[in-house]
Amino acid sequence: MSGAVSWALATLCWLGWAVALAAAWTLRRRMARLADVEHELRGAATAIGLAPEPSPLVRLELDRITVALADLAGARGVRPAEPADLEAGRLAQVLANVIANAAEHGVGPVQVRAGEGGGLARLELVNMNGPDRGRRGGGRGLVIAKRAADELGGRVTVEREGGLTRTIVELPSAMPGREDGRRAA
Repeated sequence: MSGAVSWALATLCWLGWAVALAAAWTLRRRMARLADVEHELRGAATAIGLAPEPSPLVRLELDRITVALADLAGARGVRPAEPADLEAGRLAQVLANVIANAAEHGVGPVQVRAGEGGGLARLELVNMNGPDRGRRGGGRGLVIAKRAADELGGRVTVEREGGLTRTIVELPSAMPGREDGRRAA
């Protein structure tokens, strides 16, 4: 092997290591920033939760924040402590995101129907399609709602037809393993 080829290979190897180190350093800075954000949000949520008699809506949103913080810790590779009521937080994620999605991305009033049958609680939201913003298959909120519903043993489906969007949430009427008989929805 000639000296020029050896030099080129050595340079290429060192360049590869330099790029890898720069990427690792950038990732480390981003993970530290995420840890800071998680810490600040957890502190704010704790302070709000300590308020005397928070309203049911505030309590529901705090459950939602708590679950999102646990997800954030998990994404950072930290094993999060399980939130006190994981089911309430996941349910808040499902409902808040599908309702916000219908209100923000649809047009006109949202028709809401709820029912129960076959061991499932069902929520259906229907409204006119909003302007196409180039999104295919839904945005971030819908992805979160689908994942949260799946973790609760249910599902979220979206159907678009004839100018209407129909979002259907199906969740078990009672959560598995619950002996207290509390309902999911």
